[in-house]
Amino acid sequence: MGVSVSLSAESLEVVPGEEAVCAVTVRNTGTVIDQITVDVVGPAAAWSVVEPPTVNLYPGDVGEVRVYLRPPRASQPGAGPVRYGVRATSLEDPRGSATAEGVAEIAPFTELRVRLVPQISRGSRKGKHKVDVSNLGNIAVGTQLSAVDPDDALTFDVPRPAVVAPPGVVTQAKLNAVPRRKFWTGKQQVKPFQVVVQPERGPASTVDGTFEQDPIVPRWAAATAIAALALAVVLAGLWFTLVKPAVKSAATEAAATEASKAAAAAASDTGGGSSGTASDVAPSPSAPTLVKPAKKLEPGSPGNPLLAPISFRIETKVKPNNKFSTVTSPNQPKNKPLDVTDLQLQNPAADSGFLEVRRGDDVIYQAGLDNFRDLPQAYVTPVRYAKGQLVTVAIQCANPAPEKRPCTAAVTVVGKTS
Repeated sequence: MGVSVSLSAESLEVVPGEEAVCAVTVRNTGTVIDQITVDVVGPAAAWSVVEPPTVNLYPGDVGEVRVYLRPPRASQPGAGPVRYGVRATSLEDPRGSATAEGVAEIAPFTELRVRLVPQISRGSRKGKHKVDVSNLGNIAVGTQLSAVDPDDALTFDVPRPAVVAPPGVVTQAKLNAVPRRKFWTGKQQVKPFQVVVQPERGPASTVDGTFEQDPIVPRWAAATAIAALALAVVLAGLWFTLVKPAVKSAATEAAATEASKAAAAAASDTGGGSSGTASDVAPSPSAPTLVKPAKKLEPGSPGNPLLAPISFRIETKVKPNNKFSTVTSPNQPKNKPLDVTDLQLQNPAADSGFLEVRRGDDVIYQAGLDNFRDLPQAYVTPVRYAKGQLVTVAIQCANPAPEKRPCTAAVTVVGKTS
Protein backbone atom coordinates (compact mmCIF):
# COMPACT_ATOMS: atom_id res chain seq x y z
CA MET A 1 0.00 0.00 0.00
CA GLY A 2 1.01 3.67 -0.52
CA VAL A 3 0.79 6.74 -2.64
CA SER A 4 3.09 8.89 -4.78
CA VAL A 5 2.74 12.57 -5.70
CA SER A 6 4.43 14.87 -8.24
CA LEU A 7 4.08 18.52 -9.35
CA SER A 8 3.70 19.81 -12.88
CA ALA A 9 6.12 22.66 -12.09
CA GLU A 10 8.58 22.88 -9.23
CA SER A 11 8.64 26.72 -9.41
CA LEU A 12 5.80 29.12 -10.13
CA GLU A 13 5.80 32.91 -10.24
CA VAL A 14 2.76 34.53 -8.64
CA VAL A 15 1.75 38.19 -8.25
CA PRO A 16 0.29 39.16 -4.85
CA GLY A 17 -3.46 39.55 -5.17
CA GLU A 18 -3.59 37.15 -8.13
CA GLU A 19 -3.23 33.36 -8.41
CA ALA A 20 -1.03 30.69 -9.95
CA VAL A 21 -2.12 27.10 -10.60
CA CYS A 22 -0.02 23.99 -10.16
CA ALA A 23 -1.25 20.61 -11.40
CA VAL A 24 -0.53 17.71 -8.99
CA THR A 25 -0.45 14.05 -10.09
CA VAL A 26 -1.39 11.47 -7.45
CA ARG A 27 -0.89 7.71 -7.93
CA ASN A 28 -2.28 4.83 -5.84
CA THR A 29 0.72 2.52 -5.47
CA GLY A 30 -1.16 0.17 -3.14
CA THR A 31 -3.14 -3.00 -3.83
CA VAL A 32 -6.61 -1.84 -2.67
CA ILE A 33 -9.00 0.97 -3.49
CA ASP A 34 -7.82 4.00 -1.53
CA GLN A 35 -9.03 7.52 -0.65
CA ILE A 36 -6.17 10.02 -0.88
CA THR A 37 -6.28 13.47 0.76
CA VAL A 38 -4.15 16.25 -0.71
CA ASP A 39 -3.18 19.43 1.21
CA VAL A 40 -0.47 22.13 1.24
CA VAL A 41 2.05 22.39 4.06
CA GLY A 42 4.49 25.18 4.88
CA PRO A 43 4.16 29.00 4.85
CA ALA A 44 2.01 28.92 1.71
CA ALA A 45 -0.71 26.83 3.38
CA ALA A 46 -2.49 29.97 4.62
CA TRP A 47 -3.08 31.25 1.08
CA SER A 48 -3.38 28.00 -0.93
CA VAL A 49 -6.42 25.95 -1.96
CA VAL A 50 -6.51 22.34 -3.25
CA GLU A 51 -9.34 21.28 -5.57
CA PRO A 52 -10.55 18.61 -5.17
CA PRO A 53 -9.06 17.95 -1.70
CA THR A 54 -9.65 14.14 -1.95
CA VAL A 55 -9.56 11.53 -4.76
CA ASN A 56 -10.60 7.87 -4.80
CA LEU A 57 -8.25 5.66 -6.81
CA TYR A 58 -8.11 2.01 -7.75
CA PRO A 59 -4.76 0.28 -7.37
CA GLY A 60 -2.30 1.65 -9.92
CA ASP A 61 -4.65 4.45 -11.03
CA VAL A 62 -3.58 8.07 -11.38
CA GLY A 63 -5.59 11.16 -10.38
CA GLU A 64 -4.99 14.87 -10.82
CA VAL A 65 -5.77 17.76 -8.47
CA ARG A 66 -4.96 21.45 -8.74
CA VAL A 67 -3.25 23.69 -6.19
CA TYR A 68 -4.22 27.38 -6.40
CA LEU A 69 -1.58 29.70 -4.92
CA ARG A 70 -3.20 33.03 -3.92
CA PRO A 71 -0.81 35.21 -1.88
CA PRO A 72 -2.53 38.34 -0.49
CA ARG A 73 -1.61 41.81 -1.72
CA ALA A 74 0.07 42.73 1.55
CA SER A 75 3.52 43.19 3.04
CA GLN A 76 3.59 39.50 3.96
CA PRO A 77 4.63 37.24 2.38
CA GLY A 78 7.68 39.25 1.29
CA ALA A 79 8.95 39.27 -2.26
CA GLY A 80 11.09 36.29 -3.23
CA PRO A 81 10.92 32.50 -3.06
CA VAL A 82 8.53 30.77 -0.65
CA ARG A 83 8.96 27.00 -0.36
CA TYR A 84 5.89 24.83 0.11
CA GLY A 85 4.98 21.16 0.10
CA VAL A 86 2.04 19.24 -1.40
CA ARG A 87 1.21 16.26 0.80
CA ALA A 88 -0.79 13.22 -0.30
CA THR A 89 -2.13 11.12 2.61
CA SER A 90 -3.46 7.60 2.13
CA LEU A 91 -6.56 6.62 4.11
CA GLU A 92 -5.67 2.93 4.02
CA ASP A 93 -1.98 3.37 4.79
CA PRO A 94 -1.22 6.76 6.46
CA ARG A 95 2.43 5.76 6.86
CA GLY A 96 2.67 5.42 3.09
CA SER A 97 1.94 9.13 2.52
CA ALA A 98 4.19 11.22 0.22
CA THR A 99 5.11 14.90 -0.20
CA ALA A 100 6.36 16.85 -3.22
CA GLU A 101 8.08 20.21 -2.75
CA GLY A 102 7.72 23.36 -4.85
CA VAL A 103 8.69 27.04 -4.80
CA ALA A 104 6.37 30.03 -5.19
CA GLU A 105 8.27 33.07 -6.49
CA ILE A 106 6.40 36.05 -4.99
CA ALA A 107 6.62 39.05 -7.32
CA PRO A 108 7.58 42.39 -5.72
CA PHE A 109 5.13 45.29 -5.61
CA THR A 110 5.07 48.74 -4.00
CA GLU A 111 2.16 50.63 -2.52
CA LEU A 112 2.57 53.75 -0.38
CA ARG A 113 -0.03 55.51 1.73
CA VAL A 114 0.86 59.05 2.89
CA ARG A 115 -0.84 60.91 5.74
CA LEU A 116 -0.17 64.41 7.13
CA VAL A 117 -0.66 64.87 10.89
CA PRO A 118 -2.16 67.33 11.61
CA GLN A 119 -3.57 68.23 8.23
CA ILE A 120 -4.15 71.84 9.38
CA SER A 121 -1.61 73.69 11.55
CA ARG A 122 -1.84 77.14 13.06
CA GLY A 123 0.64 79.72 14.32
CA SER A 124 2.26 83.09 13.71
CA ARG A 125 5.79 81.89 12.88
CA LYS A 126 5.52 78.26 11.69
CA GLY A 127 3.30 75.22 11.53
CA LYS A 128 4.50 71.81 12.74
CA HIS A 129 3.50 68.61 10.93
CA LYS A 130 4.46 64.95 10.71
CA VAL A 131 4.40 62.91 7.50
CA ASP A 132 3.40 59.25 7.99
CA VAL A 133 4.59 57.03 5.10
CA SER A 134 2.92 53.60 5.25
CA ASN A 135 4.55 50.96 3.04
CA LEU A 136 1.80 48.48 2.14
CA GLY A 137 4.02 46.70 -0.38
CA ASN A 138 6.28 43.67 0.13
CA ILE A 139 9.69 45.33 -0.47
CA ALA A 140 11.50 48.26 1.17
CA VAL A 141 11.12 51.56 -0.70
CA GLY A 142 13.39 54.60 -0.62
CA THR A 143 11.51 57.90 -0.85
CA GLN A 144 12.20 61.63 -1.07
CA LEU A 145 9.96 64.06 0.86
CA SER A 146 9.27 67.60 -0.35
CA ALA A 147 6.48 70.18 -0.19
CA VAL A 148 5.21 72.94 -2.48
CA ASP A 149 2.61 75.70 -2.19
CA PRO A 150 0.87 77.31 -5.18
CA ASP A 151 1.43 80.91 -4.00
CA ASP A 152 5.11 80.52 -3.03
CA ALA A 153 4.20 82.01 0.35
CA LEU A 154 5.85 79.29 2.44
CA THR A 155 9.21 77.66 2.88
CA PHE A 156 9.48 74.11 4.20
CA ASP A 157 11.93 72.60 6.66
CA VAL A 158 12.24 68.80 6.31
CA PRO A 159 15.02 67.56 8.65
CA ARG A 160 14.98 64.07 7.08
CA PRO A 161 13.96 64.32 3.41
CA ALA A 162 15.27 60.85 2.45
CA VAL A 163 13.16 58.11 4.08
CA VAL A 164 13.49 54.33 3.63
CA ALA A 165 10.12 52.70 4.30
CA PRO A 166 10.38 48.96 5.19
CA PRO A 167 7.44 46.75 4.17
CA GLY A 168 4.56 46.74 6.63
CA VAL A 169 5.94 49.67 8.66
CA VAL A 170 4.76 53.27 9.16
CA THR A 171 7.76 55.62 8.88
CA GLN A 172 7.50 59.18 10.19
CA ALA A 173 9.26 62.39 9.20
CA LYS A 174 8.90 65.93 10.52
CA LEU A 175 7.90 68.87 8.32
CA ASN A 176 7.64 72.56 9.30
CA ALA A 177 5.79 75.13 7.18
CA VAL A 178 7.39 78.59 7.61
CA PRO A 179 5.78 81.74 6.14
CA ARG A 180 8.04 83.94 4.04
CA ARG A 181 6.45 87.10 5.48
CA LYS A 182 5.07 87.72 8.94
CA PHE A 183 2.56 90.40 9.96
CA TRP A 184 1.81 92.07 13.27
CA THR A 185 -1.94 92.60 13.17
CA GLY A 186 -4.87 91.75 10.96
CA LYS A 187 -6.94 88.76 9.97
CA GLN A 188 -5.73 85.18 9.85
CA GLN A 189 -4.26 84.11 6.50
CA VAL A 190 -4.93 80.62 5.10
CA LYS A 191 -2.06 79.14 3.07
CA PRO A 192 -2.59 75.72 1.41
CA PHE A 193 0.31 73.47 0.41
CA GLN A 194 0.98 69.94 -0.79
CA VAL A 195 3.40 67.27 0.49
CA VAL A 196 5.00 65.08 -2.21
CA VAL A 197 6.51 61.65 -1.45
CA GLN A 198 8.48 60.39 -4.47
CA PRO A 199 9.54 56.70 -4.36
CA GLU A 200 12.60 55.38 -6.18
CA ARG A 201 10.34 53.87 -8.84
CA GLY A 202 6.76 54.60 -9.76
CA PRO A 203 4.44 57.56 -9.36
CA ALA A 204 4.62 60.03 -6.47
CA SER A 205 2.07 60.13 -3.63
CA THR A 206 0.69 63.48 -2.50
CA VAL A 207 -1.34 64.79 0.43
CA ASP A 208 -2.82 68.25 0.98
CA GLY A 209 -2.14 70.43 4.02
CA THR A 210 -2.99 73.92 5.26
CA PHE A 211 -1.12 76.45 7.39
CA GLU A 212 -3.33 79.05 9.08
CA GLN A 213 -1.04 82.01 9.78
CA ASP A 214 -2.00 84.23 12.73
CA PRO A 215 -0.75 87.79 13.36
CA ILE A 216 2.15 88.17 15.80
CA VAL A 217 -0.12 90.30 18.00
CA PRO A 218 -3.29 88.28 18.57
CA ARG A 219 -6.62 89.91 17.86
CA TRP A 220 -7.71 89.35 21.45
CA ALA A 221 -4.65 91.30 22.68
CA ALA A 222 -5.56 94.31 20.51
CA ALA A 223 -9.17 94.12 21.66
CA THR A 224 -8.03 93.89 25.29
CA ALA A 225 -5.74 96.93 24.86
CA ILE A 226 -8.58 98.97 23.31
CA ALA A 227 -10.95 97.93 26.12
CA ALA A 228 -8.34 98.83 28.77
CA LEU A 229 -7.78 102.25 27.15
CA ALA A 230 -11.51 102.91 27.00
CA LEU A 231 -11.86 101.90 30.68
CA ALA A 232 -8.98 104.25 31.61
CA VAL A 233 -10.71 107.11 29.79
CA VAL A 234 -14.00 106.38 31.56
CA LEU A 235 -12.30 106.19 34.97
CA ALA A 236 -10.45 109.47 34.31
CA GLY A 237 -13.73 111.12 33.37
CA LEU A 238 -15.40 109.85 36.53
CA TRP A 239 -12.46 111.12 38.59
CA PHE A 240 -12.56 114.63 37.22
CA THR A 241 -16.36 114.94 37.10
CA LEU A 242 -17.49 113.13 40.27
CA VAL A 243 -14.77 111.87 42.59
CA LYS A 244 -12.38 114.83 42.63
CA PRO A 245 -15.10 117.50 43.35
CA ALA A 246 -16.55 115.28 46.11
CA VAL A 247 -13.13 114.82 47.71
CA LYS A 248 -12.43 118.56 47.51
CA SER A 249 -15.80 119.39 49.10
CA ALA A 250 -15.27 116.89 51.92
CA ALA A 251 -11.81 118.32 52.62
CA THR A 252 -13.20 121.85 52.74
CA GLU A 253 -15.95 120.83 55.17
CA ALA A 254 -13.47 119.01 57.42
CA ALA A 255 -11.19 122.05 57.53
CA ALA A 256 -14.10 124.29 58.45
CA THR A 257 -15.17 121.93 61.24
CA GLU A 258 -11.67 121.86 62.70
CA ALA A 259 -11.47 125.64 62.58
CA SER A 260 -14.78 125.92 64.46
CA LYS A 261 -13.58 123.51 67.14
CA ALA A 262 -10.35 125.47 67.58
CA ALA A 263 -12.23 128.74 67.94
CA ALA A 264 -14.60 127.26 70.52
CA ALA A 265 -11.69 125.91 72.57
CA ALA A 266 -9.94 129.29 72.55
CA ALA A 267 -13.12 131.01 73.72
CA SER A 268 -13.56 128.49 76.56
CA ASP A 269 -10.03 129.11 77.84
CA THR A 270 -10.58 132.88 77.83
CA GLY A 271 -13.84 132.59 79.74
CA GLY A 272 -12.49 131.02 83.00
CA GLY A 273 -10.37 128.16 82.15
CA SER A 274 -13.05 125.66 83.09
CA SER A 275 -11.58 122.29 82.89
CA GLY A 276 -13.21 119.35 81.40
CA THR A 277 -12.52 115.73 80.74
CA ALA A 278 -11.33 114.80 77.32
CA SER A 279 -14.09 112.99 75.56
CA ASP A 280 -12.11 111.91 72.50
CA VAL A 281 -10.47 108.54 72.84
CA ALA A 282 -8.07 107.41 70.22
CA PRO A 283 -9.56 104.49 68.41
CA SER A 284 -7.83 101.21 69.09
CA PRO A 285 -6.20 99.63 66.11
CA SER A 286 -8.28 96.92 64.53
CA ALA A 287 -7.31 93.34 65.26
CA PRO A 288 -5.26 91.72 62.52
CA THR A 289 -7.17 89.47 60.15
CA LEU A 290 -5.94 85.89 59.94
CA VAL A 291 -5.79 84.52 56.42
CA LYS A 292 -5.92 80.77 56.09
CA PRO A 293 -3.34 79.61 53.57
CA ALA A 294 -4.78 77.97 50.49
CA LYS A 295 -4.62 74.23 50.41
CA LYS A 296 -1.94 72.94 48.06
CA LEU A 297 -3.45 71.03 45.16
CA GLU A 298 -1.85 67.81 44.01
CA PRO A 299 -1.35 67.16 40.28
CA GLY A 300 -4.54 65.75 38.79
CA SER A 301 -6.76 66.86 41.76
CA PRO A 302 -10.01 68.78 41.05
CA GLY A 303 -9.34 72.45 40.32
CA ASN A 304 -5.71 71.88 39.35
CA PRO A 305 -5.07 72.40 35.61
CA LEU A 306 -1.95 70.20 35.68
CA LEU A 307 -2.20 66.76 34.11
CA ALA A 308 -1.14 63.68 36.03
CA PRO A 309 1.27 61.27 34.26
CA ILE A 310 0.07 57.70 33.74
CA SER A 311 1.32 54.54 32.08
CA PHE A 312 -0.12 51.08 31.63
CA ARG A 313 0.76 47.94 29.66
CA ILE A 314 -1.46 46.02 27.25
CA GLU A 315 -0.38 42.37 26.91
CA THR A 316 -1.65 40.03 24.22
CA LYS A 317 -1.88 36.31 23.68
CA VAL A 318 -3.48 35.74 20.28
CA LYS A 319 -3.60 32.47 18.36
CA PRO A 320 -2.69 32.50 14.64
CA ASN A 321 -5.66 33.79 12.72
CA ASN A 322 -6.43 35.63 9.47
CA LYS A 323 -8.43 38.23 11.40
CA PHE A 324 -7.44 40.88 13.93
CA SER A 325 -8.04 40.17 17.63
CA THR A 326 -8.35 43.14 20.00
CA VAL A 327 -7.12 43.58 23.60
CA THR A 328 -7.54 46.44 26.11
CA SER A 329 -6.03 47.13 29.53
CA PRO A 330 -8.07 47.04 32.77
CA ASN A 331 -5.61 49.57 34.25
CA GLN A 332 -6.66 52.47 31.98
CA PRO A 333 -8.92 54.98 33.81
CA LYS A 334 -12.31 54.85 32.11
CA ASN A 335 -13.82 58.00 33.63
CA LYS A 336 -11.15 60.45 32.49
CA PRO A 337 -9.84 61.66 29.12
CA LEU A 338 -6.33 60.51 28.21
CA ASP A 339 -3.55 62.21 26.21
CA VAL A 340 -1.15 59.55 24.81
CA THR A 341 2.39 60.89 24.37
CA ASP A 342 4.47 57.70 23.91
CA LEU A 343 4.09 54.06 22.87
CA GLN A 344 6.62 51.31 23.56
CA LEU A 345 6.04 48.27 21.30
CA GLN A 346 7.66 44.99 22.36
CA ASN A 347 7.90 41.69 20.47
CA PRO A 348 10.41 39.59 22.48
CA ALA A 349 9.22 36.27 21.01
CA ALA A 350 9.88 37.39 17.40
CA ASP A 351 6.25 36.79 16.38
CA SER A 352 5.00 37.27 12.82
CA GLY A 353 1.96 39.25 11.76
CA PHE A 354 0.66 42.76 12.24
CA LEU A 355 -0.02 45.06 15.20
CA GLU A 356 -2.31 48.09 15.31
CA VAL A 357 -2.95 50.60 18.10
CA ARG A 358 -6.47 51.94 17.74
CA ARG A 359 -8.67 54.75 19.01
CA GLY A 360 -12.19 53.58 18.25
CA ASP A 361 -12.20 52.89 14.49
CA ASP A 362 -9.06 55.01 13.91
CA VAL A 363 -5.62 53.36 13.66
CA ILE A 364 -3.07 55.67 15.36
CA TYR A 365 -0.10 53.35 14.75
CA GLN A 366 0.57 50.25 12.62
CA ALA A 367 3.60 47.99 12.43
CA GLY A 368 4.61 44.56 11.21
CA LEU A 369 5.65 42.21 14.03
CA ASP A 370 8.50 40.86 11.87
CA ASN A 371 10.12 44.31 11.77
CA PHE A 372 10.83 45.01 15.44
CA ARG A 373 11.66 43.56 18.85
CA ASP A 374 11.53 46.79 20.83
CA LEU A 375 10.17 49.89 19.10
CA PRO A 376 9.54 53.31 20.74
CA GLN A 377 7.03 55.76 19.25
CA ALA A 378 6.71 59.36 20.49
CA TYR A 379 4.01 61.88 19.56
CA VAL A 380 4.84 65.60 19.33
CA THR A 381 1.11 66.33 19.53
CA PRO A 382 -0.50 63.96 22.09
CA VAL A 383 -3.27 61.68 20.81
CA ARG A 384 -6.43 62.54 22.77
CA TYR A 385 -8.74 59.72 23.96
CA ALA A 386 -12.13 60.94 25.16
CA LYS A 387 -13.67 59.97 28.49
CA GLY A 388 -14.60 56.27 28.36
CA GLN A 389 -12.61 55.68 25.13
CA LEU A 390 -10.08 52.85 25.58
CA VAL A 391 -6.68 52.25 23.97
CA THR A 392 -7.09 49.06 21.92
CA VAL A 393 -4.30 46.82 20.60
CA ALA A 394 -5.26 44.64 17.62
CA ILE A 395 -3.10 41.65 16.62
CA GLN A 396 -3.25 39.61 13.42
CA CYS A 397 -1.05 36.64 14.36
CA ALA A 398 0.70 34.87 11.48
CA ASN A 399 3.11 32.53 13.29
CA PRO A 400 3.85 29.63 10.95
CA ALA A 401 3.24 25.90 11.34
CA PRO A 402 3.95 23.40 12.70
CA GLU A 403 3.74 24.75 16.28
CA LYS A 404 1.54 27.78 15.44
CA ARG A 405 2.38 29.35 18.77
CA PRO A 406 0.34 32.37 19.88
CA CYS A 407 1.59 35.93 19.47
CA THR A 408 2.58 37.64 22.75
CA ALA A 409 3.48 41.16 21.65
CA ALA A 410 2.79 43.96 24.14
CA VAL A 411 2.36 47.74 24.13
CA THR A 412 3.18 50.11 27.01
CA VAL A 413 1.10 53.30 26.83
CA VAL A 414 2.48 56.51 28.40
CA GLY A 415 0.42 59.67 28.69
CA LYS A 416 -1.35 62.13 30.93
CA THR A 417 -4.85 62.26 32.34
CA SER A 418 -6.76 65.04 34.07
